[in-house]
Amino acid sequence: MADRHLRPLDTIRLPQRERLAETLLSWLECGHNASEVAARLAVHPQTVRYRMRQLDELFGDRLHDPTTQFEMQLALRALKLRRAARAR
Repeated sequence: MADRHLRPLDTIRLPQRERLAETLLSWLECGHNASEVAARLAVHPQTVRYRMRQLDELFGDRLHDPTTQFEMQLALRALKLRRAARAR
């Protein structure tokens, strides 16, 4: 599922990919509220908006489909858990 829904992230370099994935997950969890995402990530709301424009370019209409959003959120959470397990 992660490969299918997050494949566009593979086209960018690793540090930026991780920032965008973290932003996307927070955006999905915060109900698309840039100010709340900014507070959660400790960045400026304009930074969140900039990253969301980048994500919109990568994912297009899929970013606005509720079913796809749910599946993306599951995939991003799984990746986050996998990274945390590797860090132990």
